[in-house]
Amino acid sequence: MADAPQQALFRPGRIARVETRNRFIRSATSECMADTDGFITPAYRDLHLTLARAGVGLQFTGHIYVHPQGRYTPDMTGLSRDEHTEPFKSLTAEVRAEGSRFFAQLNHAGSQSRDPAVDPVAPSIIPNAQHGRTPKEATEEEIAVIIDAFGQAAGRVREAGFDGVHLHAGHGYLLTQFSSPYSNRREDRWGGSLENRQRLLLEVVRAMRKAVGDGFPLTVKLGMRDFVPGGLTLEEGLETAARLEALGVDAIEVTAGLTSRRMESAAQYVGLSRRRALEDKLLHRVFAAPKPEVLFLEEARRLREAVHCPIILVGGLRTVERMESIVAEGVADFISLARPLIREPDLVQQIERGRRGAVACTSCNICIQHEGFHTLRCWRKNNRDLLLHAWHRFTGRLH
Repeated sequence: MADAPQQALFRPGRIARVETRNRFIRSATSECMADTDGFITPAYRDLHLTLARAGVGLQFTGHIYVHPQGRYTPDMTGLSRDEHTEPFKSLTAEVRAEGSRFFAQLNHAGSQSRDPAVDPVAPSIIPNAQHGRTPKEATEEEIAVIIDAFGQAAGRVREAGFDGVHLHAGHGYLLTQFSSPYSNRREDRWGGSLENRQRLLLEVVRAMRKAVGDGFPLTVKLGMRDFVPGGLTLEEGLETAARLEALGVDAIEVTAGLTSRRMESAAQYVGLSRRRALEDKLLHRVFAAPKPEVLFLEEARRLREAVHCPIILVGGLRTVERMESIVAEGVADFISLARPLIREPDLVQQIERGRRGAVACTSCNICIQHEGFHTLRCWRKNNRDLLLHAWHRFTGRLH
């Protein structure tokens, strides 16, 4: 029986052995709040404690590199060596004490690395569409190192006191690059057929499960399709999801698109009314019709037919009523929010107190443009910040 919409978002949720106080998840959003050795900073601690105190049921960290060669930016958080573990221990305990649950997201950037100190690897020698860097083709030995790095990092996640581990297999990073025929042109056992292209992802999941043991929550953010000609299809994504569930993955977060396509979709100001466009000085949107909410609704509905594990939906969720209906109708079990929690960290508490209608986030994407420089900050809250953003763009300080 479906939940009453008003109650659905604040019923406890469950992923494996972990119970959450509500159905809200802070989706993994790159914090860029580590030092150059990958250790977390006070700003990182403050961010996650703020969200815990603001009622978020479960937080996914921003992506954490498992190997130095997989670092996305110089200020990306790391769990590539044992020393990285210790600073997390007090933070995970404090987040849990505030009633929130905490999963660490592991990733390898592959050819999408923007760190100039990294010599990127990928399945094939194809320039990355995001920034044009040309990677080298990963050797058998390098692939084995990558699989082992994910397993070791997963073990560190458990040692650090996290409640679970979340694997990033979307948005054009390394695991996506191997899964997609758009970026994987290999002719060995790591390329060609879907079975071969899936191989790295499945081997990584096996290594992670072995490291954390049975019962420890292991979830995946899965790119369900690429939205580009010659890319991964939805049918292939659904088959991959089913294989992940068979390997013991405890929940799947639905996403889709390579980074260039994802950014294009995200910049469509989903659900933005003309009034809000005018208020937020998005003048080019004042006379345009609002784009529909929920970027990956079709993928979530199809996934519900293919797997039995909990489904987490992220992307373009911009009204309370839509979030409620998605959970109440069983389309997804959890609502995952990224940009709305950047603009309104206390959004969950507002909704619990009766907030209705649209969230304040307009999906303008300025916060994403600042990745690595004044990151995770909404620049549309006041005119001063908006002018400062314009100055940073004019002076070339943005990536």
